Amino acid sequence: MKKSFLFKRDGYYHLQYFNEAEGRIKRVSTKQSKKSDAIRFLTDFHKKLESVPKQKFILLSQFSIEYQNYVKLNLSIKYLNDVRTSFKKLIESLDDVPLSKINSYQMEQFISKTYNESKYAAKKHYNNLKSAFNKAIHWGYLTQNPLLKIKSPKIPQNNPSFIDEIELEQILGKENNTILKQIYVFAFYTGMRLGEIVNLKWNQVNLNERAIRVMNTDDFTTKGQRERIVPMNDKVVNLLTEIFPKVINIQKDGYVFTKNGFKFNPDYITKKFKKSVRETAKGETIDSSIHFHDLRHSFASNLARKGVSLLIIKELLGHTDIKTTMIYAHLRPENLRNAVELLN
Repeated sequence: MKKSFLFKRDGYYHLQYFNEAEGRIKRVSTKQSKKSDAIRFLTDFHKKLESVPKQKFILLSQFSIEYQNYVKLNLSIKYLNDVRTSFKKLIESLDDVPLSKINSYQMEQFISKTYNESKYAAKKHYNNLKSAFNKAIHWGYLTQNPLLKIKSPKIPQNNPSFIDEIELEQILGKENNTILKQIYVFAFYTGMRLGEIVNLKWNQVNLNERAIRVMNTDDFTTKGQRERIVPMNDKVVNLLTEIFPKVINIQKDGYVFTKNGFKFNPDYITKKFKKSVRETAKGETIDSSIHFHDLRHSFASNLARKGVSLLIIKELLGHTDIKTTMIYAHLRPENLRNAVELLN
């Protein structure tokens, strides 16, 4: 133990020592008036400290930066932004305390307060911070996750919004930009995430095999780092054949969808799509709350309505857990009817 010694005050010996986990000097009474007894206390105290797993000292803000650097190198930009927000809110709530001083009670209070303000934000903060604390254990900053015994916040499970081909055509009619129209159609018929679409390169597209490889690259990481193959139907093959560049370098590392030679900003696409939806909703019965991500829901929902297995849909969407795909189960009520009819 570093910097530890005994001193006597008011007839009793006290121990002063440096707590490495908290990064500060602490004092504790031995409750002994004889030096020999105080030394025995010191020996036992050393043994207890040595039996406790070692924790490296780090402030919450310092760990936040270190973890964000890890996320930046290994995960998506969207996830990085979510993590940054979670840590910002936690530091606002707890102040910049030593990471090892954060306990379950404090985290439960933080999640509960957030839940009262926004159920979805509470769920996101819970998931982000629990993963971060697990990494802190791996790095030696914590011995236990303060969120371990706290249940994940429950959020309302709303059925996903989706559109059909007719409604897609109505939205396309309100968009003047040809490339954006192509992106909307591409998303509707592939179910790919926006981040996957704007980062898609020609070397991931095989028109002969009618397949797209969603993959991790130097400047993009798929959600959950999962790569997958997305088959193309006739509409997608024709669309990509039409825009395939007449001149392309041998590496084929150019982006498929570009604006003035540069890849699109995802926020620009979502805002333009939303504007087209609002314009469409003025004269049609389409739901004005539809967002770009609902094109992905539409891909899955329309497959489910046509009787495609949820396991197949899971693979096409790149879901890690079938539970995520189960939100489309309500679109196949015939399965429930068929099950009940077995009792006839």
